[in-house]
Amino acid sequence: MDQHSLQHRFLGPYGPLGELNHFAQAAKMRFFERSPTTLPPHKSNMTDQKKLFALTVLLALATSLHAQDASVQPQTADDNADAEVKDTFLHNHPSLVKMWKHSNAVRGQYNLPAQKMNPELTKAAQDHAWYMAKTGQFSHHVNGGFVARARRHHFQGSPSGEIILWNAKSIEATFQGWLNSPGHRAILLSGARQVGYGYAVARDGSTYWVGVFGN
Repeated sequence: MDQHSLQHRFLGPYGPLGELNHFAQAAKMRFFERSPTTLPPHKSNMTDQKKLFALTVLLALATSLHAQDASVQPQTADDNADAEVKDTFLHNHPSLVKMWKHSNAVRGQYNLPAQKMNPELTKAAQDHAWYMAKTGQFSHHVNGGFVARARRHHFQGSPSGEIILWNAKSIEATFQGWLNSPGHRAILLSGARQVGYGYAVARDGSTYWVGVFGN
């Protein structure tokens, strides 16, 4: 159950807290609409004080429940479901899929087999793209290194290499930049059977591109 559903359940007009708030508001209206001359002054004041105290306690309880319900986290099953949705979204992101397809097209020009797009390697690559865009640190060795990042995102195989590029303006330019670098070219055209790509834009508009390979 997502946060919106939880809030609707507990804070909506038909949830337990919604009914409590409705009751409190109704009691508040009846309290202020009541004529002060219904009872003698001293009894009226005493009764009004008791009602005001009860109303204050009731509203405080409602506020407490509101805070508790708003901070409720999804259960484990819902957490897993939410993670699966996010993983699926990232794995199918149009820009990353285009990078993967272009990678296989480049490999095909050298008579190399196509690689499979791996969701764990995709997360590792995107993790590093986001990190570099946020920090401005352009390096293979920061953020734990590519092997540690692949393990962090539960890749069960053997990470074999990583390629990164800064400030290319298109996917085509990115791959051309990698082909122009002997070290990156060797990894791009290697025998790795799986790959994941990442892409991020920094606040200053510069771009960071990442590919992580494994078997």
